[in-house]
Amino acid sequence: MASVTLDGLEALQSRLASLANRTDIERKALEAAGGHLQNAITNSVPIRTGALQTSITKGEVADGKILVGPSQQGPAFRAHFVEYGTSKMSAQPFMRPTFEREKSRIESILSEEIRRGLGI
Repeated sequence: MASVTLDGLEALQSRLASLANRTDIERKALEAAGGHLQNAITNSVPIRTGALQTSITKGEVADGKILVGPSQQGPAFRAHFVEYGTSKMSAQPFMRPTFEREKSRIESILSEEIRRGLGI
């Protein structure tokens, strides 16, 4: 009868067991990436009164998503006017350019957090 020895089986089983914590790993990764994006957007907002800058929020993780952007309360509801402009005001885009600029860093943060969560 043949005999087979598998090195690293315990480590593999441990990693597979950690997949049970997938939602926790996912939440931590999204919170870290969302926090980075929140800071980047906050630093990119055109400042007139500061209200828009202080309104940039990061929501809770839900259904594998996290929302980052201006709060929908107070003067921040005008953020789309700043981003896209109006008939009386030129556009001063800050959301899309910041996201495009930070996209690769966000992907890196997600990747790093998932690796850390899986222990690899």
